[in-house]
Amino acid sequence: MTAVSSTSSTRRPRLDQEMVLRTAEELVDRDGYDALTMTSLAAELDARVSSLYNHVANLEDLRALIQIRAMGLLGERVSRAAMGHSGADGLRVLSHELRTFARDKPQRYAAITRPAIDRDAFFEAAAGPIEALSVMVRSAGLPEESLMPTAMAIFAALHGFVSLEVAGYFGGLDDQLDEVYEKVVRGAVTAAVLEATHD
Repeated sequence: MTAVSSTSSTRRPRLDQEMVLRTAEELVDRDGYDALTMTSLAAELDARVSSLYNHVANLEDLRALIQIRAMGLLGERVSRAAMGHSGADGLRVLSHELRTFARDKPQRYAAITRPAIDRDAFFEAAAGPIEALSVMVRSAGLPEESLMPTAMAIFAALHGFVSLEVAGYFGGLDDQLDEVYEKVVRGAVTAAVLEATHD
């Protein structure tokens, strides 16, 4: 009878960049974006810190990739939510999807609202959510020159609420937050529609 090697059954899977990034995202979700270090990631992967440099250049590169992937994930979600909607209805749908993402992934949402580390790659990843929002603003009747300022104003209003919520600022008011957010959304959407009507 051939003995089964104990090392073969306990051998760690070979590291690749996707495994490194997924594990880093799990650490960010659990401990926070600022708490991520190469040492903590290596410990989580049961690997040497030096092994990580085969897959990411350094901690700054790792954090940049987390920002980019988080923005890409947000883009996928808002684009999927936007399908079949337009105008004011579409803006409401996107607004609620943004909040859902921030509540599901608060630390990754925090990461994408920090200054971009790799600006070119980050804004390439942001093309999805920007386009989804622009389509909704455009279909609400705004002229092309008003799209970006209006989209930025809507995002600023929504982000103000969402960032406070995920930071726990509204502690003890959970039963009222849906109503408050709906008022924020209604105000932002109404302002956009009124601007289109006025123009």
